[in-house]
Amino acid sequence: MSKDEKKEDEEIVRLGRAEVRRGLQLAEAVLGLALALTPFCLFPVCAQTRPDGTPMGCWYSGVLITVLGAAVVLLAALGLWRRRLSSLAHAGAVGAALMGWMIPNGILRVEGWPFGLCADAGHACRAVTEPAAGALMAGIAAVGLLGLAWGFVSGGR
Repeated sequence: MSKDEKKEDEEIVRLGRAEVRRGLQLAEAVLGLALALTPFCLFPVCAQTRPDGTPMGCWYSGVLITVLGAAVVLLAALGLWRRRLSSLAHAGAVGAALMGWMIPNGILRVEGWPFGLCADAGHACRAVTEPAAGALMAGIAAVGLLGLAWGFVSGGR
């Protein structure tokens, strides 16, 4: 194998690595966009209010999930923009997905914010929004972990 052929093979491998990285970031961005749209557009939370007229905890959880979905999209864009920030973007997306699941389910508490889900399993937030958002967050976490592993294995830390 000549020196030119070897250089050409290295370039092909480098381009292949870049395509995988780009594909993972794009998948994360699409999942983040779907997550951001889930609580109020795709699978809306229930519209019931408390007796005093304030929104229920599921509405606040929907706002949180929307913000975290938008953060995942921004992190994915950051990872696409700068290759060196790709691992940081994946780690941030995994963290956002975990927070989006743990806060509404009461595992993590945020003082002063009434996050939560309705107690009635028949309400839209429990029956539809929570499973859809949970599946999207699991997908974001899986793609993020795969992206982190790919970055370390391929040497693109």
